[in-house]
Amino acid sequence: MDGVYLPNGRQLALIDREWILDELPHLGNPDDNSDANYLLASAAAANCSTRIATGSSLGRTTSTIGTGSGSSHGTTHTVSATNRTIDSTGAVGSTGVNHHATEINHNNSVSYNPDEFESDLTLLSEIVDETQNKCIACHKRHKFNRLFRLCLILIVGLLILNIVNGVLFSTILFLQESSDEPDYDLDTRPYYKTIEMEKRFDISGNYLIVQNFMRYQSNLTKNAHLLALNLHTNIENLHLLLNHTKVWDGPISLSLYVKGIRASDDIDYASIWLRCNRRLFKVLNIHLVMSATAYERSISNQHHSHSIKYAVRCQQLTYINHTEETDSTPYPSNLLRNIARLGTTPSTVQYILTLDINIFPVSDLFHHLVSFYTQIKLIEEFNRTLYVIPAFEIHIDTVKRGTPLPQNKRELILLWNDNQLQPLQADVCPTCQFLTNYQAWKQEASEDKIVPLFRPHYSQPWQPYYIGPKDVPTFDARFKSHAHARISQCCESFMAGYDYVVLNNVYLYRLGFLDKSQLPATEFMDDDTSVLLFDQFLEDLAKHYLNTTRKYMEREEIINSIDTHLISAPPSRTIENRLKHFLGFPKSINSEYINDDEQCSWSSNTLLCATVFLEDAVNYQCITHKITEKYLLIHRWCSSPMIKKIHQIMLIINLCLAFFERPSSFSETSDVRDKPDRINFPFFILMVVEGVTLVWFSIYIFTKIACVGIKQIQRRFWIIIFLIVVIYSLCEWFVMLVFLNQLYHGIRLRRIFRPVFMIESSPLMKKAFQALSANALTIIASISLALIHILFFAAMAMFLFPRSDNRPDSQGSTYFSTLHDAVLHLLVLHSTANNPDVMMPAYSDYRLNALFFIIFVIIGIYWIQNIVTAVVYRAFRGYFLSSIVNSQLRRRIAVRASFEILKQRTTHGGLIETRDTVPISVVQTVLNCASMNKWHTKWISERLSELMLENETINLDQYSNTMKLLDLNPKLSPELHIQTLGGNMLDRCKAICRSKYFDLIGTIFAILSVLFVTIEVSNRPVNTDYMDLVAFTLPMAIANCCFLFYFALEIILKAWAFGPLNFFRSSTMCILEATVAFTCFILQVIFLVIHGTPIVSMIYLEMVKKQKPIFSLWAAIKVCNMLFIYRLVRFLPASKNIRIIVGTIFDEFRNGGAFFGLLFVGFS
Repeated sequence: MDGVYLPNGRQLALIDREWILDELPHLGNPDDNSDANYLLASAAAANCSTRIATGSSLGRTTSTIGTGSGSSHGTTHTVSATNRTIDSTGAVGSTGVNHHATEINHNNSVSYNPDEFESDLTLLSEIVDETQNKCIACHKRHKFNRLFRLCLILIVGLLILNIVNGVLFSTILFLQESSDEPDYDLDTRPYYKTIEMEKRFDISGNYLIVQNFMRYQSNLTKNAHLLALNLHTNIENLHLLLNHTKVWDGPISLSLYVKGIRASDDIDYASIWLRCNRRLFKVLNIHLVMSATAYERSISNQHHSHSIKYAVRCQQLTYINHTEETDSTPYPSNLLRNIARLGTTPSTVQYILTLDINIFPVSDLFHHLVSFYTQIKLIEEFNRTLYVIPAFEIHIDTVKRGTPLPQNKRELILLWNDNQLQPLQADVCPTCQFLTNYQAWKQEASEDKIVPLFRPHYSQPWQPYYIGPKDVPTFDARFKSHAHARISQCCESFMAGYDYVVLNNVYLYRLGFLDKSQLPATEFMDDDTSVLLFDQFLEDLAKHYLNTTRKYMEREEIINSIDTHLISAPPSRTIENRLKHFLGFPKSINSEYINDDEQCSWSSNTLLCATVFLEDAVNYQCITHKITEKYLLIHRWCSSPMIKKIHQIMLIINLCLAFFERPSSFSETSDVRDKPDRINFPFFILMVVEGVTLVWFSIYIFTKIACVGIKQIQRRFWIIIFLIVVIYSLCEWFVMLVFLNQLYHGIRLRRIFRPVFMIESSPLMKKAFQALSANALTIIASISLALIHILFFAAMAMFLFPRSDNRPDSQGSTYFSTLHDAVLHLLVLHSTANNPDVMMPAYSDYRLNALFFIIFVIIGIYWIQNIVTAVVYRAFRGYFLSSIVNSQLRRRIAVRASFEILKQRTTHGGLIETRDTVPISVVQTVLNCASMNKWHTKWISERLSELMLENETINLDQYSNTMKLLDLNPKLSPELHIQTLGGNMLDRCKAICRSKYFDLIGTIFAILSVLFVTIEVSNRPVNTDYMDLVAFTLPMAIANCCFLFYFALEIILKAWAFGPLNFFRSSTMCILEATVAFTCFILQVIFLVIHGTPIVSMIYLEMVKKQKPIFSLWAAIKVCNMLFIYRLVRFLPASKNIRIIVGTIFDEFRNGGAFFGLLFVGFS
């Protein structure tokens, strides 16, 4: 046997490493000749032999073990073919054993060197103690590993068992459903007990109602309680409920109607069908409505037949129609709608969507509506607004082909353009959905969120589907399957103060196009019963809503008057755009308009020219100006509101210079006898200001001449006069500033010519002067007749009342001494001024002398004066009438010119062609760019929207009729949307504040207030003692103070009842009332804070006694208080004659701009 030999000849066996480790703990401490040393030596020899052996068949590495007394012991493993070892902790280091090469004998034995082997034995002996401790630790670790593995196996086993269990359970359920075994047994007795316990009849007694017949409820998502869906159906269409439950995640309330002698079978079928599909319901309330005939024949007399248990197989469940013709009770559609709303749960539902069972919501409609109601904070608006959701019909062939239903507006429009989809009831009742304005809805951009789009003014027979608050008026149960069933409720909702708003990006749909042959005989048709019921409904409606100011339009008015305007929020404007709009900058047109439908385009110059012509029509301007792009832009800027305002400011400054120039009008008194000290302003500052205005006038007139052209300027008299005056004024201004300076006090003709600037800029003043010039001879002749009349009677007076030298106070000596005095005094009498009275001295001398003056007055005032007035009135009336006709003609020509420009378009091939019609979208683009009143823009846009419903193009007649809206005056027709009141307490209080009796009480208090102030002021000189004055006026002062507080409260209540904007925009008198009331209120409060009493102070009385002019706070209160007498003006129009007089007075102030302008020009 090959081996390793000791020096004494003892052979060391190559013993296995594991056996040595197991035997070492039982050998004790080794000595030189012990078995332990023998084993250690054998291990060392084995270790050495493995390091040098090659091609050995052992196939493993042995270990060397030694003993030692070091503080750190461990087991070292020798790695083959290396001089490095790795300890048990993983550290790599030197073995500390010097291994030298050994000799290899011929018999594969190894010679042993004692010195070398001694070091290995020492190292191996050091590990004995550590080995004993390591064995104990390894034994514990081994138990822990076993326990961990056992737990891990148990967990994995449980998971596998659960998976297997689930698979087997699902397989069993699938096999059970596929088998012929029944799904469950249904006992119908509880349902009929519910009918007997919960039944009630409606008002007519023809229908039996069971509220909450069945209920299904599960957990809802967040905010799902906000909206509820109300449906109604008969038993035949009950299966359509699944289409709603798949897309509606909120509560659903369904009214189910059954009739016929087999109604019990229908109820059994409904209960079975609902039980089979119960997993699809989230929150569903079923309300049963049956005809009284069905209850009497099928249920009430057959209690014993209802104890039936059904073996239900859901997959084989089908409906068999048991309805017989003997039960002719009509389908109570409105009653079913009311029952569904009444049974809506949970109670936290705030908004309801009422649909027919065959009208389906689009997917995610519920979540879009929840987001719409939760994101916007206008809760008050939500409570008075009904949001309309457009409804469509999808062709049945599209459904049969398997075409996917539209999931958003983009997909819906694609089907619409392909004629696979159309608006609801388009074939059977086009006007029933007319106000939804489908074409305008189609053109609006598609977005991912709901946007309010239009606010239509309700008119029958519009019957939209809408979502609104829960307290909206209920449906009138008198209507069954009539044409006016839903129309009546929509009409009452509008009269009750609710507004309709069409929503964008959401819609409803119906499968299949409606055909008249598919409808009942009374549905969507004006049968006699429906018309009579609706007439009675309207009478009841008028009695119920007495205080409403709303009025719905009749069917024949729907084409000519539709109040549908865009309410979607406009895009946010930058500060620059807002500033341009405020200053009146014209809107820019920077790009051409391309119409893909007609394969043509309109250049920016064409749109600019049409816009300028339309603005000329707005301003009654002539279109005889250059139409190149450069001059069009210049003309548009000159006609812009900003330039007009600047020109008006320059005119005012130029005319007001007369008050500042030497001699100025700023002095304490105007009596020249007192030689008042006048404020003299610097000469150079006034000249610079005047120079700026003259330069502006020069730029203004030369720009206008450049735009109009020399040939057209030659026909315009006032522009030529303006140009001449401007040139002369500039020349004189320059001479005065450079050469003459302020030392010259002679005539300055430019000051006399200043009114020319204002006359040329005022159309009314030019018309007045032209009227005078056109009828000057007639007016002069009539005035000459009056002067001849005065001259004749002056000469007669000198003969009849001669001058007396004995009586210097005689009539002839006083008034008719000379012809000049006689003419002057009779002229005073003719003008009805008569101050001093020229008749009384002659009448005192002799009574019959009065006949002279009576004849003079009768002829002069009642004949000649009327002739002069008639001549002047006829002259001005005729000229102004012809001027108005000319202005209208200029407007019509400008409108026609703008349309003719738009008729020309450029095709995609570059050719210019002319057509007889223009796309409405192009007209809308021009309208949006034109500078005009917002009121006119809104009404014209609405009229264009109406025309777009009929056709997408517009002809000349339609365009001209549409632009006739420019003739309307927005000031004479204020647009006030006053909210209609309901029946709650706040609305009743508002109705009280709106009533005429509330105004009457305020007027009575105003009269009492003025009366108390008058008594208080009139009795002040009588009571010289201050204490007597206080005792006399204290009650009236306290009462008057209370009146002032009431007036302020009255204004606040009225503004709250009508709305602040509506109240102050309704009349100028309201603004005056509020101003006077709050001024008196503030002054009274200040007076009470200062003096502590509403009585006049003693200091003020002493100042009055000393005749010192003083306007005290108390006097200001009383003067302001006296203004309350104006409230009597509102009662003057109660009489027809007084109304005419008051209206004439107000018209004089409203239309007297030209007259006041002439007075101002003459004064300046």
